[in-house]
Amino acid sequence: MPIAFLLAMQAAGMVVDWLGTQNQAEIAEEGLRQQKQAILSGIRMNRLSYEEESLQAMVKLRQNLGTQAAALAARGTRGNAGNSILMTQESIGNYNADERIRKINELSKEANLWVGMQTAELHQKAFSTELRNKFIGRTLERIPTQMFSQGFGLTKVGSQ
Repeated sequence: MPIAFLLAMQAAGMVVDWLGTQNQAEIAEEGLRQQKQAILSGIRMNRLSYEEESLQAMVKLRQNLGTQAAALAARGTRGNAGNSILMTQESIGNYNADERIRKINELSKEANLWVGMQTAELHQKAFSTELRNKFIGRTLERIPTQMFSQGFGLTKVGSQ
């Protein structure tokens, strides 16, 4: 009777251990979901920031071109004359160059955020694997293997 009780207690301990392991895995999964949501929010914020910067640059370009047109009109210079065309093209060229740099910066920040998400997923998988391996190790340690080896003439590895 005492052996049956001890085996039952051992089995109950294994079940409780399994439930605890499952709980840890679920908490880690929820943490990963929260982290993914934060990263996706960061990506959305980055895109909105880029769009806002681009819009402000476009407004500034239009103001600049309007100011140039007003200055040329005040001088009595035509807008399609040589020097005025160069000023306009230079302003547009500067805007386009700035826009390319903004886009490169946006894509770089977004790529870093995606890498962060992939890293988080890898850490989660490693944690989950380690959790399962530790559980399996603890479970195997609880199995009384010496009672199986006594009747079969087997000796423990490394013993004389």
